[in-house]
Amino acid sequence: MAKNLDNAVLLDIYGAMLTDKQYETLSAYYNDDLSLAEIAENFGITRQGVHKSITLAQDYLLRLERSLGCARKYRHISDDLDKMQIISDDPRLSELIEDIRRTIYS
Repeated sequence: MAKNLDNAVLLDIYGAMLTDKQYETLSAYYNDDLSLAEIAENFGITRQGVHKSITLAQDYLLRLERSLGCARKYRHISDDLDKMQIISDDPRLSELIEDIRRTIYS
């Protein structure tokens, strides 16, 4: 099962909308970089059970993103802030950009 790092971003954004078990499984897979076998051992389920849980949770996260678009909007804002930072010579604007980054990253 190949890891799609975009799903890790979706987990960060929409993780609170998953069940605790789904969140823990995806977090172990993406954040802790555990294999399906390692997760299965930790949770006392089969490797196939882990695979199914991850697949269902990823599908749910993708449906949320298609409906809400938070990750897409986040990327656009982040890209625009990067562009503003590059062209800004004004230290006050740079401070404002950093304030905005802290707000959206927290």
